[in-house]
Amino acid sequence: MAGRYPVLSMQTSKQQLIALLKRTGSVTVEEAAGALSVASMTARQHLVGLERDGIVQSEKVRRAMGRPHYLYSLTAKGQEMFPQRYDLFASILLDEIGKLRSADLEGLEENEKRSLLIMRTTDQLAERYSYNIEGRTLEQRVSAVSDVLHLIGGFAEWCITEDGFEIRDYNCCFARLVSEQQSDCQWHVRLLTRLLDWPVRHELTHSERTECCRYFVASNPDPYDEADGFDANATRRTSGKEGLLLNA
Repeated sequence: MAGRYPVLSMQTSKQQLIALLKRTGSVTVEEAAGALSVASMTARQHLVGLERDGIVQSEKVRRAMGRPHYLYSLTAKGQEMFPQRYDLFASILLDEIGKLRSADLEGLEENEKRSLLIMRTTDQLAERYSYNIEGRTLEQRVSAVSDVLHLIGGFAEWCITEDGFEIRDYNCCFARLVSEQQSDCQWHVRLLTRLLDWPVRHELTHSERTECCRYFVASNPDPYDEADGFDANATRRTSGKEGLLLNA
């Protein structure tokens, strides 16, 4: 898959390994070695070192045949190495709370009040991180938006697909603000749509190892999107190529 994977300007093998674990949720020694293009012994040494530092933890997994192997994943300390930007969201939320009028909240349920605040926060983020799209190709916009997601606490990567582009965020800032039942992430779609000035479709990919928010940006939007004026409030589930980017 062609594209650009910023990976937090990773340089060392250990840093690349931490990014890999964030992206995939967990890996075996063999998977880590293959993704980093190093010997299994080297990958094991890195993983053991990270485990000693409290960044990685291991779990023994039995196989149907042969010797058991170990799955390595990030600990809470390892997860904290990725930006959260709670300060940014807290600042904007406080500003928006101060602007609320009683009429804005009248008749709203608790979840609806929360959604209203997050929507207003999203619009403030879009305004704060907007950029001049004039003269930029869609690919350049996608790249710029991926950088914005990093700035607000995401861990985003993008790639070129057959139909256009795909952005994957493995550290979705909005997912940490809403309940697990609200999986459509309409606010993230709203933000990306406004920044790109282009239709965006969302899909949540969940597996035993990890989950990520996937955003599909078609080079030629379908009539549904164009007729809707690609409403930033609308979120639709789409099908896409499954699998995690082990070798990003």
